[in-house]
Amino acid sequence: MSNITTNTYLGYIEGYYGNLLNWRDRFRLIKTLKKNKMNSYFYAPKDDPKHRYNWRKKYSKNWLQKFKNFCSHATENEIEIIIGVSPGADFNFDEIYNKNIFSNDLNILLDKCDTLIKCGASKIAILFDDIPNIFTSFFKKYNEGKSHGKLVKILSEKLNKEVFIVPRIYSDELFFDNPSYIGDLISELKHISKLFYCGKYIVNDKFETDDKNIKFLYKKNKIIFWDNFYANDYCPNKLFIGPYLFDSPNKNLMFNLTGYINTDLLIITIINSCLNKKNKIDHWEKAILKNKVPEKFLEVTQFFDRPTYSHEEKIRNIKIPDNTISNLDFLLWNWKSPLSLEWYKYLFKLKQDLELFKKSMNYNRILKTQTYPMQKILYNRRKK
Repeated sequence: MSNITTNTYLGYIEGYYGNLLNWRDRFRLIKTLKKNKMNSYFYAPKDDPKHRYNWRKKYSKNWLQKFKNFCSHATENEIEIIIGVSPGADFNFDEIYNKNIFSNDLNILLDKCDTLIKCGASKIAILFDDIPNIFTSFFKKYNEGKSHGKLVKILSEKLNKEVFIVPRIYSDELFFDNPSYIGDLISELKHISKLFYCGKYIVNDKFETDDKNIKFLYKKNKIIFWDNFYANDYCPNKLFIGPYLFDSPNKNLMFNLTGYINTDLLIITIINSCLNKKNKIDHWEKAILKNKVPEKFLEVTQFFDRPTYSHEEKIRNIKIPDNTISNLDFLLWNWKSPLSLEWYKYLFKLKQDLELFKKSMNYNRILKTQTYPMQKILYNRRKK
């Protein structure tokens, strides 16, 4: 068990879809977090089958030994390990209300959490994110938020340890599904530890919320901002490598990134360079160049800046310098590094899109490179 305890969390979330890291990469992340004055690592990858879809299955002895070694390495570098389990999609909630129900889900979950703590995890987190509301079909007689809170409370009492929560409603924009969920969840927990929350939107460039319960917890330092600013699993044709805009003095902040190891190592450096600093663009540029990204990348960064939501004016007024294609060609064919390998498909896709935008891609090339729907759209456009 780790002896590290942290009051303010600043660190990395392995919580994205796809790109499951290997242990060597995770060791590298620990070193980089330490170097950049961060203190926490949250293990909750969606594509670890025993994290979510097969959460009842035990991790193998081999996996547990590797996780134990990982936790030891983290402790040596003063990084706290939080590990998540995501049972919410099919957990039998009858069991926490009726002891006579023939089910063993609670004991399975307790045993799994206890094993992970004994391997060195500092904290357990129970995740309910990105699952359907099973209470509208299977557990109609129970309140969803209260049931999630009750499960977390039982686990915390049985484990004699704080249990963090990723709620099913983890952003204001999800409240339409169950407006009372967060209030119900909190009402069941007398002493809530930490709750992960994305803010007003699932992807933000700052933390804000309209919910009074989240505002109250935020003031009490009970919220960890789950930041998807650089995440791209929801838009796998895009990559965001721009300056980090958010400031978070004395508040909890953890970043869900890309799952590309060299890209994530760079982003951690960018975040540390920009966080709570003035002249963020200058600090970002220094971090980019220090990591041996060619200067020509700085000339195409408007296409890799940050997620956009309703910036219609920016889209209308976008300007494409004449040398953009040549700069992309340089990055594609002359830049050789681990980062360039990870960015190749994004650079290549951008070049293709710009050629289509400028109508400079010939029809044979369109047939080779574009999906059938795009071929059809472009063919019809040519006919007009």
